[in-house]
Amino acid sequence: MKKIGIVGAGNIAKAHARALSTIKGAELSGVYDLHESVAQGFIKQYGGRVYSSIGTLADASDGLIIASPNFCHKDHALQSLRAGQPILCEKPMAVSLKEAKEMVETAKQFQVQASMGFNYRYLSFVNILKNLIANGELGRILTVRTHFKKNSALRRKTFSWRDSGESLRTSGALGDLGIHLIDMLWYLFGSEMKKESLNTKMLTHVKEKEEKKVQVDDHTEIFGQMENQVFFHLVTSKSTQPEECGFSVEVVGHDKVFKYHTNMKNEYEISDGLCVERHQMPQTLLTDPPNEFYGWSDTFRDQLMHWVNTDPYPSHMKVADFEDGYRAQAALNTCFEREEAVVSAQAY
Repeated sequence: MKKIGIVGAGNIAKAHARALSTIKGAELSGVYDLHESVAQGFIKQYGGRVYSSIGTLADASDGLIIASPNFCHKDHALQSLRAGQPILCEKPMAVSLKEAKEMVETAKQFQVQASMGFNYRYLSFVNILKNLIANGELGRILTVRTHFKKNSALRRKTFSWRDSGESLRTSGALGDLGIHLIDMLWYLFGSEMKKESLNTKMLTHVKEKEEKKVQVDDHTEIFGQMENQVFFHLVTSKSTQPEECGFSVEVVGHDKVFKYHTNMKNEYEISDGLCVERHQMPQTLLTDPPNEFYGWSDTFRDQLMHWVNTDPYPSHMKVADFEDGYRAQAALNTCFEREEAVVSAQAY
């Protein structure tokens, strides 16, 4: 039995705990959170015990999930790595490229397995699409359009760390949601973004909460091209009206077009001219919480099963590691820089 500890007791930690409870051969050892009352409420719901430090939690565990706020990732990950524990760190990896580099170097120094929580790699439609691209069934790919739209900036009225500048903008729509899209492009194509091609526009629609200025974006669009010549358009939003929320991806190939939107639930679409075919995806096991889309909960379960080695996966799949996290952080950093360059140019 592998005992897994969780650092942080927020919503993402709860998603991991729910998933962990369904996996044979693994169990929750406990949780550490800066706020003990929050940790106590967490274990009442999910079991385990509250630990007073990351060190004591590490001693009682066979692996740690870092599910704390972005600005804590580096410190919590380094403490865990120095304790010799394999870790799974939630996205984004850190709040800066400098922090991400230190995390990569520490993992190498202590020779500890360091993984990233890019759970969207485990979405059924993402892996179906990956196989279609790899097998050439869509033909030469022209462009990818992918949107991730939520309404959390409209729903959440209380000012929190997600709205502040403490995480250096990584808690905004681009850093929080877009990091999944950035990693997905790499996972699908194995090709990096051309830095010189990127055009980033960032907006903040909800400018104030509780009389405090919101310091992050809640809507961002990125246009660009990858090194493999494929064009892409990414949209991330936390200020979308409910009826327009969801996760979508459209891949246009010279032979066929792949389309999926979470409104389609367990079906995706492949079109060839006037011929449009709908295909079903496998049924999910876990129930998805409100405001999340079909298959979201199962991605945590599949990722954890893979991470704790309780279930075999195809050789082409691997849990994202710190190298993947650093690559995504570098791309995110470039997007921020490109947006700053646009703003500076407009100021003159």
